[in-house]
Amino acid sequence: MRAAWYEKNGPAREVLCTGELPGPRPAAGDVLVHMHFSGVNPTDVKRRSGERGPLQFSRVIPGFDGSGTIEAVGEDVSQHRLGERVWIWEAHKDTWDGSAAEFVVVPASRAVNLPDSTSFETGASLGVPALTAWRALSLGGAAGAVGNYAVQLARHMGADVIATVRGKDRQESVRAAGASHVVDPTGAPLKDAVLELTNGRGVDHMVDVDFGAHVEDAWRYVSLNGSIASYASAANPAPVLPFTKYMYRNISLHGVAIFEIPEAAKLNGVACVQDALSAGKLSPGIDRVFALQDIASAHECQESGQARGKILIRL
Repeated sequence: MRAAWYEKNGPAREVLCTGELPGPRPAAGDVLVHMHFSGVNPTDVKRRSGERGPLQFSRVIPGFDGSGTIEAVGEDVSQHRLGERVWIWEAHKDTWDGSAAEFVVVPASRAVNLPDSTSFETGASLGVPALTAWRALSLGGAAGAVGNYAVQLARHMGADVIATVRGKDRQESVRAAGASHVVDPTGAPLKDAVLELTNGRGVDHMVDVDFGAHVEDAWRYVSLNGSIASYASAANPAPVLPFTKYMYRNISLHGVAIFEIPEAAKLNGVACVQDALSAGKLSPGIDRVFALQDIASAHECQESGQARGKILIRL
């Protein structure tokens, strides 16, 4: 099968290569998926670069997300699933071979039916960002991939959404995702804008892409007994928390690491994402689609921080 892989950590163009590898075979409870698209996420480039530690396997095919059709099934999986269109999640969890290949084997529960009305491109754009957005929302009771899904899923759950995003061109995509209000944090102070929009009450729940950048002031515009769920802290990986400010407002803080949550919770998240997908409430933004042989360029595009939506690889 055609695949991309690396055997050491390093820059994309130095370590990523493409070629032929033996195809996998499904074991009991597994399905073999003929891939159409593979999704690229920040975690893929961080693992390849070595930011997440040394390699756990002698060879790694990257990619957690993707879409395709079921080619074969293992024992205990219904033959009726043959030929089914699916989106897959966590293809690369605890195994060396991920979705950047012509074929991939995953547990049957990680190959989810893709409605006929939904494109394979959309299917490959779910996985990590959609499930991270679901987790961040569920813990509380926007231009990036996770932020965009958070807006769409929050609207699907019935929330009134205030989104923050820089630049007028990005603001339109966030409004299209369902945000009731859009705030540019480079303008008026975020605190003032949020308090004005909420009549001084503050937001019940904050989904945060950069906790370190907001920790000093977030307690001011999160409501009493509110909550914050954050999935990154790039500006300051070791922020200092003004604890008493948060304590006296009873604000709950939650870290979000999607790969580490219990499997049962993940399956609940998959069901929520699937419900929104089937209802036509999810529409991912896709930045660019690369050919498999250009996977190094796809990784560089992700690393640039300039992508406005999901990066895909066509198999």
